[in-house]
Amino acid sequence: MTEIPAAVPASEISGQMFLYEKPELLNKEIHGTMGFTPAARPFDFVRDVRAVPLTMVEFGSAQRNFPIIFSNMENPVPLAIFGLDDDENLFVGENGKWDEMSYVPMYLRCHPFAFASQEQGRMAVVVDTAAASVTDNPTYPFFVDGEISEHTDVLMRACADLETERNRTQEFCDKVRELELLTPLRATHTPAGVTEPQALANYVGIDVEKLNALPADVIYTLHTTGFLSAMYLHLYSLENWRHLMARKVSKSS
Repeated sequence: MTEIPAAVPASEISGQMFLYEKPELLNKEIHGTMGFTPAARPFDFVRDVRAVPLTMVEFGSAQRNFPIIFSNMENPVPLAIFGLDDDENLFVGENGKWDEMSYVPMYLRCHPFAFASQEQGRMAVVVDTAAASVTDNPTYPFFVDGEISEHTDVLMRACADLETERNRTQEFCDKVRELELLTPLRATHTPAGVTEPQALANYVGIDVEKLNALPADVIYTLHTTGFLSAMYLHLYSLENWRHLMARKVSKSS
């Protein structure tokens, strides 16, 4: 199994933005006639995507369905994992829709919008004009009478929430790295009739023994900041490696 690569943060406008094929700064002169029309296959754009960034506030919902891991040990980003193999997403059906019983990460719900950082720390709204839901004959226009439409405003607020949570998540990741809690790990399973466990994935996660060995005052601080509960939600989520295997087997049968 190959290690899962880090995903590109949503706020980067220089170079490629992860999952955004043609990101453009939203402008009423350029995009005044454009807008959204719900796509018949709304999640086709991630049917081959194995992982997306996750914010700390999402851990409680995401841990019910996905393993939550970290992208690497040097600059960790939490990732929700959707498959066991590269270019595999076990949560997008043949109809191009997300599994209705599973959580949809904020990063995907905000698409085709995102916030992007500009000079002097200013933020701008970006839209992926290549997205299947973006059209020149929209059901929900970006602008109405030259002003941001209600539908666009809802998505922009969602992007603002995502950006806020990304900053909070960065604080969490900085603390995890500072405490040197991360370690390379391997998910395994033992198929029926086999005696030796087989590898499912190599990934980076929190070392339980290091976490348990932290001084009481550090544990208390982690608790009061909400970081401790996020760490345990990450650990609980790792049970989902075997659920991914079961989902994979079910899809292939």
